[in-house]
Amino acid sequence: MREEFSEDTKERLKNRAGNACSFPGCHIPTSGPSLESAIQTANTGVAAHICSASQGPGARRRLDISKFDRRLLSDYRNGIWMCQLHAKMIDTDEVRYTVEMLNHWRELAELRAHLKQATNSQYPLPLHLRQGNEIPLAKIIRSTTENSHSALATISSAVEDSCIYDVWGKALGMAVRDLACELLKNAFEHGNATKFEIDIGLDRVRIKSDDSPFSFSQLLSHSQGRGGQVAAAGLAEVDHQLITSYRRVDGSNVLEITFITSQEQVLKSNHCSVSFDDFSRGFSRDNELPDIYISCETIYIVIPQGTTFIPSIAFGVVRQLQQLEMTGKKFIFIGSGISDSVVAILKNAFPDIQVKQV
Repeated sequence: MREEFSEDTKERLKNRAGNACSFPGCHIPTSGPSLESAIQTANTGVAAHICSASQGPGARRRLDISKFDRRLLSDYRNGIWMCQLHAKMIDTDEVRYTVEMLNHWRELAELRAHLKQATNSQYPLPLHLRQGNEIPLAKIIRSTTENSHSALATISSAVEDSCIYDVWGKALGMAVRDLACELLKNAFEHGNATKFEIDIGLDRVRIKSDDSPFSFSQLLSHSQGRGGQVAAAGLAEVDHQLITSYRRVDGSNVLEITFITSQEQVLKSNHCSVSFDDFSRGFSRDNELPDIYISCETIYIVIPQGTTFIPSIAFGVVRQLQQLEMTGKKFIFIGSGISDSVVAILKNAFPDIQVKQV
Protein backbone atom coordinates (compact mmCIF):
# COMPACT_ATOMS: atom_id res chain seq x y z
CA MET A 1 0.00 0.00 0.00
CA ARG A 2 1.30 3.45 -0.96
CA GLU A 3 1.67 6.19 1.64
CA GLU A 4 0.55 9.31 -0.25
CA PHE A 5 1.10 12.91 0.78
CA SER A 6 -1.83 14.88 2.09
CA GLU A 7 -2.99 17.90 0.09
CA ASP A 8 -1.64 20.15 2.85
CA THR A 9 1.81 18.52 2.60
CA LYS A 10 1.82 18.85 -1.18
CA GLU A 11 0.93 22.53 -0.89
CA ARG A 12 3.72 23.16 1.62
CA LEU A 13 6.30 21.34 -0.53
CA LYS A 14 5.24 23.45 -3.54
CA ASN A 15 5.20 26.77 -1.73
CA ARG A 16 8.46 26.26 0.17
CA ALA A 17 10.21 25.44 -3.12
CA GLY A 18 8.87 28.66 -4.61
CA ASN A 19 6.51 26.74 -6.92
CA ALA A 20 9.55 25.68 -8.98
CA CYS A 21 11.31 22.38 -9.71
CA SER A 22 14.01 21.49 -7.17
CA PHE A 23 16.19 19.60 -9.67
CA PRO A 24 19.62 21.28 -10.06
CA GLY A 25 19.67 23.64 -13.03
CA CYS A 26 15.94 23.28 -13.76
CA HIS A 27 13.84 25.51 -11.46
CA ILE A 28 11.09 25.70 -14.08
CA PRO A 29 7.81 27.19 -12.75
CA THR A 30 5.36 24.39 -12.04
CA SER A 31 2.15 26.34 -12.57
CA GLY A 32 0.92 28.98 -14.98
CA PRO A 33 -1.93 29.90 -17.31
CA SER A 34 -3.50 27.13 -19.37
CA LEU A 35 -4.10 27.55 -23.09
CA GLU A 36 -7.42 25.76 -22.74
CA SER A 37 -9.23 28.87 -21.53
CA ALA A 38 -8.64 32.41 -20.33
CA ILE A 39 -9.17 31.51 -16.66
CA GLN A 40 -7.75 28.00 -16.23
CA THR A 41 -4.30 27.12 -14.88
CA ALA A 42 -1.81 24.43 -15.89
CA ASN A 43 -0.10 22.64 -13.01
CA THR A 44 2.95 20.53 -13.84
CA GLY A 45 4.48 20.09 -10.39
CA VAL A 46 4.78 16.81 -8.48
CA ALA A 47 5.29 16.16 -4.79
CA ALA A 48 7.82 13.36 -5.30
CA HIS A 49 8.72 10.87 -2.57
CA ILE A 50 12.36 10.70 -1.50
CA CYS A 51 11.96 7.25 0.03
CA SER A 52 9.46 5.27 -2.03
CA ALA A 53 5.82 5.50 -1.04
CA SER A 54 5.44 1.73 -1.50
CA GLN A 55 8.90 0.52 -0.34
CA GLY A 56 8.94 -2.07 -3.10
CA PRO A 57 12.00 -3.83 -4.57
CA GLY A 58 14.51 -1.55 -6.28
CA ALA A 59 13.15 1.59 -4.64
CA ARG A 60 14.86 4.03 -2.28
CA ARG A 61 13.85 2.49 1.02
CA ARG A 62 14.05 3.33 4.70
CA LEU A 63 15.48 0.38 6.56
CA ASP A 64 13.91 1.56 9.82
CA ILE A 65 10.35 1.52 8.47
CA SER A 66 8.03 -0.85 10.29
CA LYS A 67 4.32 -1.48 9.98
CA PHE A 68 3.82 0.96 12.87
CA ASP A 69 5.56 3.98 11.39
CA ARG A 70 4.89 3.83 7.66
CA ARG A 71 3.33 7.27 8.06
CA LEU A 72 6.90 8.62 7.91
CA LEU A 73 6.74 7.99 4.17
CA SER A 74 4.00 10.60 3.80
CA ASP A 75 5.73 13.11 6.08
CA TYR A 76 6.86 16.46 4.65
CA ARG A 77 10.52 15.53 5.21
CA ASN A 78 10.15 12.63 2.77
CA GLY A 79 9.06 14.90 -0.07
CA ILE A 80 10.65 17.10 -2.71
CA TRP A 81 8.88 19.33 -5.24
CA MET A 82 9.71 18.54 -8.87
CA CYS A 83 8.47 19.12 -12.39
CA GLN A 84 6.95 16.01 -13.98
CA LEU A 85 10.05 15.21 -16.02
CA HIS A 86 12.46 15.22 -13.09
CA ALA A 87 10.01 13.56 -10.71
CA LYS A 88 9.99 10.61 -13.10
CA MET A 89 13.76 10.71 -13.46
CA ILE A 90 14.54 10.47 -9.74
CA ASP A 91 11.87 7.80 -9.33
CA THR A 92 13.55 5.46 -11.83
CA ASP A 93 17.20 5.76 -10.66
CA GLU A 94 17.58 5.14 -6.94
CA VAL A 95 21.34 4.49 -7.33
CA ARG A 96 22.26 7.92 -8.72
CA TYR A 97 19.68 9.90 -6.73
CA THR A 98 20.29 9.00 -3.09
CA VAL A 99 18.22 9.93 -0.05
CA GLU A 100 20.94 12.24 1.25
CA MET A 101 21.27 13.98 -2.11
CA LEU A 102 17.54 14.60 -2.52
CA ASN A 103 17.24 15.94 1.03
CA HIS A 104 20.04 18.37 0.22
CA TRP A 105 18.31 19.42 -3.00
CA ARG A 106 15.11 20.20 -1.11
CA GLU A 107 16.99 22.32 1.43
CA LEU A 108 18.76 24.25 -1.34
CA ALA A 109 15.48 24.79 -3.21
CA GLU A 110 13.93 26.25 -0.06
CA LEU A 111 16.94 28.51 0.52
CA ARG A 112 16.81 29.64 -3.12
CA ALA A 113 13.10 30.45 -2.85
CA HIS A 114 13.65 32.36 0.40
CA LEU A 115 16.52 34.42 -1.04
CA LYS A 116 14.66 35.17 -4.29
CA GLN A 117 11.74 36.47 -2.28
CA ALA A 118 14.00 38.52 0.01
CA THR A 119 16.42 39.94 -2.59
CA ASN A 120 14.52 39.77 -5.90
CA SER A 121 17.66 38.23 -7.43
CA GLN A 122 17.40 35.84 -10.37
CA TYR A 123 20.49 33.91 -9.15
CA PRO A 124 20.38 34.30 -5.37
CA LEU A 125 22.62 31.40 -4.28
CA PRO A 126 25.89 32.56 -5.94
CA LEU A 127 25.21 36.11 -4.72
CA HIS A 128 24.62 34.85 -1.17
CA LEU A 129 27.84 32.80 -1.36
CA ARG A 130 29.92 35.74 -2.57
CA GLN A 131 28.65 37.82 0.32
CA GLY A 132 30.55 35.48 2.66
CA ASN A 133 27.80 32.97 3.51
CA GLU A 134 28.61 29.26 3.35
CA ILE A 135 26.29 27.17 1.15
CA PRO A 136 27.37 23.51 1.14
CA LEU A 137 27.40 21.43 -2.02
CA ALA A 138 25.78 18.00 -2.01
CA LYS A 139 28.26 15.31 -0.94
CA ILE A 140 29.09 13.02 -3.86
CA ILE A 141 31.90 10.52 -4.53
CA ARG A 142 32.13 8.78 -7.90
CA SER A 143 34.98 6.92 -9.55
CA THR A 144 35.88 5.14 -12.76
CA THR A 145 38.56 2.73 -13.95
CA GLU A 146 38.35 3.57 -17.64
CA ASN A 147 38.45 6.38 -20.17
CA SER A 148 35.16 6.21 -22.03
CA HIS A 149 32.08 8.26 -22.88
CA SER A 150 30.24 6.63 -19.98
CA ALA A 151 33.10 7.54 -17.62
CA LEU A 152 32.96 11.16 -18.76
CA ALA A 153 29.19 11.09 -18.20
CA THR A 154 29.75 9.72 -14.69
CA ILE A 155 32.08 12.57 -13.77
CA SER A 156 29.90 15.19 -15.48
CA SER A 157 26.75 14.00 -13.66
CA ALA A 158 28.59 14.09 -10.33
CA VAL A 159 29.34 17.79 -10.85
CA GLU A 160 25.73 18.46 -11.87
CA ASP A 161 24.22 16.50 -8.98
CA SER A 162 26.31 18.37 -6.42
CA CYS A 163 24.34 21.57 -7.27
CA ILE A 164 27.58 23.38 -8.10
CA TYR A 165 25.92 25.14 -11.08
CA ASP A 166 23.31 26.60 -8.75
CA VAL A 167 25.59 27.41 -5.79
CA TRP A 168 28.88 28.53 -7.36
CA GLY A 169 27.30 29.78 -10.59
CA LYS A 170 26.86 28.10 -13.98
CA ALA A 171 30.05 29.45 -15.61
CA LEU A 172 32.21 28.34 -12.69
CA GLY A 173 30.45 24.98 -12.39
CA MET A 174 30.93 24.25 -16.09
CA ALA A 175 34.61 25.20 -15.82
CA VAL A 176 35.01 22.67 -12.99
CA ARG A 177 33.21 20.02 -15.06
CA ASP A 178 35.39 20.65 -18.11
CA LEU A 179 38.60 20.43 -16.08
CA ALA A 180 37.54 17.23 -14.27
CA CYS A 181 36.69 15.52 -17.56
CA GLU A 182 39.93 16.66 -19.24
CA LEU A 183 41.94 15.41 -16.24
CA LEU A 184 40.22 12.04 -16.56
CA LYS A 185 41.23 11.77 -20.23
CA ASN A 186 44.80 12.86 -19.50
CA ALA A 187 45.16 10.46 -16.57
CA PHE A 188 44.29 7.39 -18.64
CA GLU A 189 45.68 8.45 -22.04
CA HIS A 190 49.03 9.91 -20.88
CA GLY A 191 49.55 8.93 -17.22
CA ASN A 192 48.76 5.18 -17.18
CA ALA A 193 46.08 5.63 -14.52
CA THR A 194 44.02 2.71 -13.23
CA LYS A 195 41.54 4.75 -11.17
CA PHE A 196 40.07 8.26 -11.27
CA GLU A 197 37.86 9.69 -8.50
CA ILE A 198 35.90 12.88 -7.94
CA ASP A 199 34.89 13.73 -4.36
CA ILE A 200 32.58 16.73 -3.90
CA GLY A 201 31.49 18.07 -0.56
CA LEU A 202 30.69 21.26 1.32
CA ASP A 203 32.93 23.90 -0.32
CA ARG A 204 35.40 21.93 -2.42
CA VAL A 205 35.89 19.52 -5.30
CA ARG A 206 38.70 16.95 -4.88
CA ILE A 207 40.02 15.11 -7.93
CA LYS A 208 42.31 12.13 -7.38
CA SER A 209 44.05 9.88 -9.92
CA ASP A 210 46.82 7.31 -9.61
CA ASP A 211 48.67 8.39 -12.76
CA SER A 212 52.21 9.72 -13.09
CA PRO A 213 53.01 13.05 -11.38
CA PHE A 214 51.55 16.00 -13.25
CA SER A 215 50.50 19.15 -11.40
CA PHE A 216 47.96 21.87 -12.10
CA SER A 217 50.73 24.41 -12.79
CA GLN A 218 52.38 22.01 -15.22
CA LEU A 219 49.07 21.66 -17.03
CA LEU A 220 48.68 25.44 -17.23
CA SER A 221 52.17 25.95 -18.66
CA HIS A 222 52.41 22.86 -20.87
CA SER A 223 53.86 23.89 -24.25
CA GLN A 224 51.80 21.31 -26.15
CA GLY A 225 48.70 21.42 -23.97
CA ARG A 226 45.33 21.32 -25.68
CA GLY A 227 41.98 20.51 -24.05
CA GLY A 228 43.35 20.12 -20.53
CA GLN A 229 45.34 23.34 -20.71
CA VAL A 230 42.35 25.29 -22.04
CA ALA A 231 40.14 23.90 -19.25
CA ALA A 232 42.73 24.70 -16.57
CA ALA A 233 43.20 28.24 -17.87
CA GLY A 234 39.44 28.73 -18.01
CA LEU A 235 39.07 27.70 -14.39
CA ALA A 236 41.99 29.86 -13.27
CA GLU A 237 40.45 32.95 -14.88
CA VAL A 238 36.77 32.54 -14.03
CA ASP A 239 36.62 33.61 -10.36
CA HIS A 240 39.02 35.26 -7.90
CA GLN A 241 37.34 33.53 -4.94
CA LEU A 242 38.43 30.14 -6.23
CA ILE A 243 41.68 28.50 -5.13
CA THR A 244 43.32 25.34 -6.44
CA SER A 245 45.84 23.22 -4.56
CA TYR A 246 47.81 20.29 -5.93
CA ARG A 247 49.72 17.70 -3.90
CA ARG A 248 51.19 14.28 -4.48
CA VAL A 249 49.90 11.75 -1.93
CA ASP A 250 50.69 8.02 -1.80
CA GLY A 251 51.40 7.74 -5.51
CA SER A 252 48.37 9.78 -6.60
CA ASN A 253 47.78 13.27 -7.95
CA VAL A 254 45.31 15.17 -5.76
CA LEU A 255 43.81 18.45 -6.95
CA GLU A 256 41.45 20.41 -4.68
CA ILE A 257 39.28 23.24 -5.97
CA THR A 258 37.81 25.37 -3.19
CA PHE A 259 35.46 28.35 -3.22
CA ILE A 260 36.59 30.65 -0.42
CA THR A 261 34.20 32.75 1.65
CA SER A 262 36.47 33.55 4.62
CA GLN A 263 40.01 33.11 5.89
CA GLU A 264 38.89 30.61 8.53
CA GLN A 265 37.20 28.46 5.91
CA VAL A 266 40.43 28.16 3.89
CA LEU A 267 42.32 26.83 6.92
CA LYS A 268 39.51 24.40 7.67
CA SER A 269 39.10 22.96 4.19
CA ASN A 270 42.40 23.30 2.34
CA HIS A 271 45.26 20.90 3.09
CA CYS A 272 47.83 23.26 1.57
CA SER A 273 47.06 26.25 3.81
CA VAL A 274 48.94 27.56 6.84
CA SER A 275 47.96 30.32 9.24
CA PHE A 276 49.99 33.51 9.15
CA ASP A 277 50.98 33.00 12.80
CA ASP A 278 52.36 29.50 12.11
CA PHE A 279 54.16 30.74 9.02
CA SER A 280 55.70 33.64 10.99
CA ARG A 281 57.02 31.34 13.72
CA GLY A 282 59.31 29.60 11.27
CA PHE A 283 60.24 25.94 11.63
CA SER A 284 61.00 23.67 14.57
CA ARG A 285 62.98 20.44 14.87
CA ASP A 286 66.23 21.86 13.46
CA ASN A 287 64.43 23.74 10.70
CA GLU A 288 62.82 20.61 9.27
CA LEU A 289 60.22 21.63 6.70
CA PRO A 290 56.56 20.87 7.56
CA ASP A 291 54.85 18.37 5.27
CA ILE A 292 52.87 20.93 3.26
CA TYR A 293 56.14 22.53 2.09
CA ILE A 294 57.06 19.14 0.62
CA SER A 295 53.82 17.65 -0.75
CA CYS A 296 51.95 20.80 -1.85
CA GLU A 297 52.68 22.72 -5.05
CA THR A 298 51.13 25.99 -3.82
CA ILE A 299 51.12 27.19 -0.20
CA TYR A 300 48.25 29.42 0.94
CA ILE A 301 49.25 31.72 3.79
CA VAL A 302 46.07 32.80 5.56
CA ILE A 303 46.02 36.11 7.41
CA PRO A 304 43.25 35.94 10.05
CA GLN A 305 40.54 38.57 10.37
CA GLY A 306 41.78 41.33 12.68
CA THR A 307 45.48 40.90 11.86
CA THR A 308 47.13 44.19 10.85
CA PHE A 309 49.50 43.43 7.99
CA ILE A 310 51.66 46.59 7.83
CA PRO A 311 54.74 47.32 5.67
CA SER A 312 57.32 46.51 8.38
CA ILE A 313 55.72 43.07 8.81
CA ALA A 314 55.76 42.60 5.04
CA PHE A 315 59.56 43.11 4.97
CA GLY A 316 59.87 40.34 7.59
CA VAL A 317 57.68 38.09 5.46
CA VAL A 318 59.95 38.71 2.47
CA ARG A 319 62.96 37.52 4.48
CA GLN A 320 61.11 34.31 5.39
CA LEU A 321 60.06 33.71 1.80
CA GLN A 322 63.67 34.13 0.69
CA GLN A 323 64.59 31.26 3.03
CA LEU A 324 61.97 29.11 1.28
CA GLU A 325 62.99 29.92 -2.29
CA MET A 326 64.86 26.62 -2.57
CA THR A 327 61.56 24.71 -2.20
CA GLY A 328 60.34 26.03 -5.57
CA LYS A 329 56.84 26.49 -4.14
CA LYS A 330 54.29 29.09 -5.15
CA PHE A 331 52.93 31.27 -2.32
CA ILE A 332 49.53 32.95 -2.21
CA PHE A 333 48.43 35.24 0.64
CA ILE A 334 44.75 35.31 1.59
CA GLY A 335 43.39 38.06 3.82
CA SER A 336 41.33 41.23 3.96
CA GLY A 337 42.23 44.91 4.20
CA ILE A 338 45.76 44.37 2.81
CA SER A 339 47.07 47.72 1.57
CA ASP A 340 48.59 48.41 -1.84
CA SER A 341 51.88 49.27 -0.08
CA VAL A 342 52.12 45.82 1.47
CA VAL A 343 51.24 44.13 -1.83
CA ALA A 344 53.93 46.21 -3.58
CA ILE A 345 56.61 45.14 -1.05
CA LEU A 346 55.76 41.47 -1.62
CA LYS A 347 55.64 41.79 -5.40
CA ASN A 348 58.86 43.79 -5.63
CA ALA A 349 60.66 40.87 -4.00
CA PHE A 350 58.62 38.12 -5.69
CA PRO A 351 56.84 39.34 -8.85
CA ASP A 352 54.83 36.12 -9.23
CA ILE A 353 53.39 36.19 -5.72
CA GLN A 354 49.60 36.52 -5.43
CA VAL A 355 47.44 38.26 -2.82
CA LYS A 356 43.73 37.41 -2.62
CA GLN A 357 41.41 39.70 -0.67
CA VAL A 358 38.28 38.05 0.81
